[in-house]
Amino acid sequence: MADRSTNPWRTWPIDLLISVACGLGFWWVAFEELGSAYMLDPWNTADVSDYCNGLLHLLDEPDVPWSIKRSKITAWAALPMVKFMGVLASLRWSSAVATVLIGGGLYAWGRVLGGRTAGLLAALSGLALSPLVLLPRILTLYPMVSAFFVLGAVGVSIGIVRRSPRSLAWAGAGIGLALLGDVRGLVWAVPWMMGALLVVLYSNRPKQAFRWLMAPLAVSFLVGHISYTPDAISFEAQLDVRPLFELYGSQDPEHQPPYDIGGGFVWGHSAPWRLPQTGWFVLQQLALEPPDGFPPAVSRFDVDNHIAPMVPIWFFAGLLALIGLVGRPRACFAIMITVAPFAVAFHGQQEMAEIRVRFLCQIMPGLAVLLGVGLGRLVDGLPGPWRSSSQRSHPVRSIVAGGVVFAIVTGEVSTDVSPWARWRRPWPVVSELLLMHPDAQIEGELSARKKPCARALKRDQEAGYWLAPIRRRMKIRDVEDPADPTRR
Repeated sequence: MADRSTNPWRTWPIDLLISVACGLGFWWVAFEELGSAYMLDPWNTADVSDYCNGLLHLLDEPDVPWSIKRSKITAWAALPMVKFMGVLASLRWSSAVATVLIGGGLYAWGRVLGGRTAGLLAALSGLALSPLVLLPRILTLYPMVSAFFVLGAVGVSIGIVRRSPRSLAWAGAGIGLALLGDVRGLVWAVPWMMGALLVVLYSNRPKQAFRWLMAPLAVSFLVGHISYTPDAISFEAQLDVRPLFELYGSQDPEHQPPYDIGGGFVWGHSAPWRLPQTGWFVLQQLALEPPDGFPPAVSRFDVDNHIAPMVPIWFFAGLLALIGLVGRPRACFAIMITVAPFAVAFHGQQEMAEIRVRFLCQIMPGLAVLLGVGLGRLVDGLPGPWRSSSQRSHPVRSIVAGGVVFAIVTGEVSTDVSPWARWRRPWPVVSELLLMHPDAQIEGELSARKKPCARALKRDQEAGYWLAPIRRRMKIRDVEDPADPTRR
């Protein structure tokens, strides 16, 4: 019989309410209390023209194409609101919805793996991670992509932890969400699929379990055919580091164009049996040697100040979570499988030429759930009053632990986790909006890609819709080189 503490069905109405409350609380604390402590500018609008033009395309604006890098389904929350509140306000609304989904998803993910205390502390741990608290201030669809990955991890966790064949439908839905969120969602989907197939293999009814797993994936594939354009940039093309090495001055013949990627995988357009070819391409990429001086100095600054402080926390949280789940092999397997792509993506950041808030927002939920599960199981296992039973977390312990962690992550208690801790460095502004905002009054100097969005923002301003303010004291250099370490 499945462990009741990891069974999402017995008390699902209560857990659904708690998840919604955690999501709303996560958004409110991140936006109202913490976001300004981590960022130099109130709004992050990197690549906003892609999303602005994308919404105009979905509204049948003539001659405005959809970006070949993006997935249309991630605009599900923003698109219905454009006509009522304008482009930027609809993106702000989408980011708020995504933040709620991520906060609630972190609770659900931790709840499935380790109980209610673990779920509550997973959501609260996310508030200690600066990229995640900046989610409501990102005026793009990146927050929604992050939400797809978190909710996907919840589904895969349920599919692994539960023992019935029908539960594999949740895993299939989770994998499908990752593939729909972004072409690079394949990094998440492949290990999740391998874990789900192992569960199918050891199921009492493997054929039935396999059918339940594949049914939502078939639906996801059909949606992907619509969500990604036929000319979408493939997973291989987005992963290829050779153009980047060449850009930074590499003379290695292996880094020079033309670049043969040997095929291109796009969910909904590429046959799944082409994945081994994609896997071979990934192995070839791993074998490439970066040029001398790569990554550049700007990236090394970000690694030293934003990535390196998190490395020991990943190891500590992972070890604590695995120790806490001793005796629960399915939950232990589920946390390893679901967190693995987040951890791999985090490790890859150390060799990136650009390290950005929007990238880390897709990665840090894995660390939050490790911390939540590890700390939650520790709290539930401590001796003393209100001891948690072997079947569920005690509500008093959950509330007390949640209150203590909340005071820590919001800075009410002075610790190194505080948003104002001395080791933290604020994230720089990345504001393409500076060029397209009506107040900038430089529409005639814009590229063809930015002009449709600039015109739409001008119409929104005339209609009285909300526009993110721009900082007039900024210079164009801030947009072109936002990671310049001299500006920190």
